[in-house]
Amino acid sequence: MLDAKTSCLLRGFAGVIFGILALLIPEIVLGTFSGLFWVLIGIGIALFLFLAISAKHDESIFWFGMAAALLIIGVISVIFAQFVAILLILIIAAIAIYNGFTDIMLALARPKSKYVLIPVMVISGFVLLAVLFSYFPSIMSDPALSVVGTFALVFGLFSIMLGFYNPDDSDGDFAAGRAACEIPDDRENR
Repeated sequence: MLDAKTSCLLRGFAGVIFGILALLIPEIVLGTFSGLFWVLIGIGIALFLFLAISAKHDESIFWFGMAAALLIIGVISVIFAQFVAILLILIIAAIAIYNGFTDIMLALARPKSKYVLIPVMVISGFVLLAVLFSYFPSIMSDPALSVVGTFALVFGLFSIMLGFYNPDDSDGDFAAGRAACEIPDDRENR
């Protein structure tokens, strides 16, 4: 298991990389997610078929049903190709939002910074989005990917900042010895 600082930095760098790629080359990102979807469908079908063949008789029908469901999802994705790419992008957006809310929870754990970090993170995302839309109108060609990429970039930058935050340098804002990306656990005080 990674320590909290490393985890926060990895999440931040992943968000920044995805955000930059989503803003600069959205067609390639959509194509990559479509290809990734097909790889995952293929691996899932192969895994479920293996489990169906090697499982007990009672469980075998369940795994065959799961493989059939993935096959149906694959057929539907051929009919609605862009839907699958957008669905995967929305999954990435959900992960970015989760990381953002984790950062918000970290900010709430810090009494002195909670009133600053949360609004700054949200406002900076909207400001960056407005700046990008006004200076680069071509970004509007794929607005969903642009919004997801912008907020992934902003939340990633805030995760990196929280990863580099050193609680020992603070003036009591956060308990000494705790990592910046660790949510305080009250069980230690019991």
